[in-house]
Amino acid sequence: MGIIPNYYVTYESHPAPLAPMQKLHLGLATLLDPVTIGVVGATAGIQQAMNSYHQFGQGAEGFGKRFGADYGAALNHMVITSVVADSVLHQDPRYFYSGQGTKARRAWYAITSAFRAKGDNGKWQPPYADLIGTTAAAEVSNIYYPGSRTQYTLLGRSLMFHFAGLVAVNLAEELFFKKVTSNTPEVHSAANMPVLREGTAVPLIAVDGFSAETVTGGQAVSLVLAEDLTVRGNVVARTGDVASGKVSQVTAAKAPGEAMSVALQEVTLRVGNVNIPLRSSQVRGSAGPVQYKQLPESGKIELTLFVAETVQLPEAE
Repeated sequence: MGIIPNYYVTYESHPAPLAPMQKLHLGLATLLDPVTIGVVGATAGIQQAMNSYHQFGQGAEGFGKRFGADYGAALNHMVITSVVADSVLHQDPRYFYSGQGTKARRAWYAITSAFRAKGDNGKWQPPYADLIGTTAAAEVSNIYYPGSRTQYTLLGRSLMFHFAGLVAVNLAEELFFKKVTSNTPEVHSAANMPVLREGTAVPLIAVDGFSAETVTGGQAVSLVLAEDLTVRGNVVARTGDVASGKVSQVTAAKAPGEAMSVALQEVTLRVGNVNIPLRSSQVRGSAGPVQYKQLPESGKIELTLFVAETVQLPEAE
């Protein structure tokens, strides 16, 4: 509607994962938004009118205490869950809009999305960050909210309201909010437009004499895809497709069982007429050497890189 923040949703068909700093930015943008502050103020006013937490008293002082406690609870939950826990556990705090299928199917998708989380690798996972963050935030808020509550009541109410609230918000996001949210892209069908998501694992084998004994820093290196890459059952890159890049550093094993690593730069996988950039880490911004192993039968190097940015491919095979 032009004034209400709707930051925790993505309408992109294949959104890239958020870096930790982006998760922090979303949290701060929400907490400092005037509408958020206004909602906290309205909540504190309702609590005062109902004399909730009567220990806070009435008047301006009582309202200030309620406002501070409510804003503190929102801050604790946002920072602990959507910033810290989601960053540490590599999960995404956003709702992933579907827009596909009947209203009943979309509603079921919204409800089930409240009880799962999408990882930074693009796969659905149990909502570890939500569970840990909600529990921790409830424990912290118990310090400054007056009254006596058992651990069972505190955690039970916190988890119940958290997931019930997510169900309600997700249903609104899926069925209503897109109509009144500005700057939303159109959702297009991707049936014939395969997409390699950022973070997709790409197993490779180095060729052209690249071995632990002969490699030198700065040399060009060629690699081949070790197995087919598929998107929704369609092969988008086949075993043997060629990737190229440069070697900047190699660490060989000095003792049996010790890890071997290689630092690669400017690696791209060629798929048809499309160059797909690759990186060493699944998580954006965590580039560094990647561990490898030497295949005993050939002496070649096997390693796994990851798609560096989401790439739209022309068509599936």
